[in-house]
Amino acid sequence: MKKVFTAVLVISSFAVFAQTTIKVVRRQMTGAEAMKMMPKITDAKIYDREGNIVDSAKARQMVKTFDYQINQTIPDGQTEYKHVLMKVDHAMEARMDASSRLMFRPSNPKLWDGVILDLTPLAKHTDISKLDGKAVVLLFRNKYYGFMYQGINDAIANSISSNKFEVFVITNLDYASAKTAQKNAPILNAHHIVDAQDLTNFYETGGDALIVVTNAKHEITYAAKSGPAMAPRMLNSLLKAL
Repeated sequence: MKKVFTAVLVISSFAVFAQTTIKVVRRQMTGAEAMKMMPKITDAKIYDREGNIVDSAKARQMVKTFDYQINQTIPDGQTEYKHVLMKVDHAMEARMDASSRLMFRPSNPKLWDGVILDLTPLAKHTDISKLDGKAVVLLFRNKYYGFMYQGINDAIANSISSNKFEVFVITNLDYASAKTAQKNAPILNAHHIVDAQDLTNFYETGGDALIVVTNAKHEITYAAKSGPAMAPRMLNSLLKAL
C-alpha cells in the first residue's frame, strides 16, 4: 500500500520498558514540525492519482471547495513522490474530526461546544447589536499557526456572500506586531481587534491561537486551540450550514 503524506496533526508516541511497567509518552507535533517530515519534492507540477498532469490553477480552485486536497504521494506507474490532487473522503474526515475535537478543546469551559458565547466584552470594540441573529467567528491570533489561515480564508470566502456571520480577529499583539502578522499570513473578510488584552483575559485564552464558531443564536458549535488541520474544513462546513 502506498503511503500518503498530508500536512495534518501528527501524534507520536513511544514506549519505554522497565521490567513489567510500560510508560507511554505522547507528544503533539506542530504543523511546522510535520512539514519537515514530508518527502522533498522538486517537481512543482500537480498530478492526479493516475499520473496525469492537472492544471495547477484548476487544482487549487478545487481544493478551495474542501472536496479535494493536494497530498504528497506516488502516482500510479511512477516511483517518486509528487503533489497529487485527490478527492476527500468526508466519512473518514468526520471520524478523525470527532476523535480530535476533545483533544483540541480550549481550556476555558466558557468556550466549549454547546455554551452560549458571552459577547458583552466585544461591546468595547464593536456594536454588538449588529450581531443579533448572526453567527460569530472569533479567531484569537498569536505569533504561531499562520499556516492555518489560508484555509480559514477559503472557508470564509465560500460563504461570505450569505451575510449570515461576522468574523473577528483578536490579538493582544501591539499594532506593529499585528500588522506584521497580518502581512505574513493575512486573514481576510474579518474585523481586526489588536492590543486586545482585555478580550484575551476575559476569554482566558492563555495565549493560545483559538477558533470559536457559533450559530445564529450564539451557541458555540465548534471551538479549538493550537491550529488543528481540521479547523478550516470544520469552519467551512458550519458556515455553509447556516
